Amino acid sequence: MWSHTSFLIGGNADFFAVPADLEDLRNLLIDARHVDLEVFILGGGSNLLVADSGIRGLVIDMRNFDSFESREKTLVLGSGLPVSDAVWRAGSAGMGGLDFLFGMPGTVGGGLWMNARCYGAQISDFVSWVEVMDWEGRIGKMPVSENEWGYKKSPFQRGEFIITRAGFEIARGDSERLRHAMLGRREDRLSKGHYRFPCAGSAFKNNKEFGTSSGTLIDRCGMKGYRVGGAAVSAWHGNIVINDQGAAAADIETVLSAVARRVETEIGVQLEREILLVGDWNNG
Repeated sequence: MWSHTSFLIGGNADFFAVPADLEDLRNLLIDARHVDLEVFILGGGSNLLVADSGIRGLVIDMRNFDSFESREKTLVLGSGLPVSDAVWRAGSAGMGGLDFLFGMPGTVGGGLWMNARCYGAQISDFVSWVEVMDWEGRIGKMPVSENEWGYKKSPFQRGEFIITRAGFEIARGDSERLRHAMLGRREDRLSKGHYRFPCAGSAFKNNKEFGTSSGTLIDRCGMKGYRVGGAAVSAWHGNIVINDQGAAAADIETVLSAVARRVETEIGVQLEREILLVGDWNNG
């Protein structure tokens, strides 16, 4: 799994499949259920820390669900489409709205699952509907209910459905201005060091009740540069934990735990991880 995560970390999956279409996906789910095989749905792997022991069961990679379709004021995107590719294509065609996401790693489906947020906007602000498949292989459309979304929260985190595609509200704009704005956001991410080393972006959520960012709190505790094995808190941003020198997943997890403990002990704030731990963490 190391080759399927932005951390470049992770042991083997027992089984790995890349369905071509809805029928393939349905058959995989049915077959997995018949043999009592656990299933993990993989998007871009940009917010995951996969255990060194890997993932038991079947990993389903959604990369082939990469459709892009414009319908008047709605943009229909497949869940496996890289989100930056999607918004660049849209912005270049004069379709604004989701352009704030440019430069963010991961897929459309992953962005929906986490309710991706940056620059004062979140993906749920633009969702019209979401097409999903349940674990029995049935397809349906989920209406969007505002009270089911929140900061890094979505209805999909309950694990009841697999996102296959979604419709987003768009606004017509000037393509040149949209491209300029998107490139500016990418430069901002570059300046913050998001792409310097393998990582998963922000390690901890930013809670407005803290009064400041998680990165600032971590910096106040002197944790920048803190290292365990090949894992470290970056020297330039307290809320980015990096794979610096061939880190194991256990190294990253140890750093995350140590940072959270220090902040709670010294400042009294409980940080909540944004990075998701996936796989067989009980083995080794």
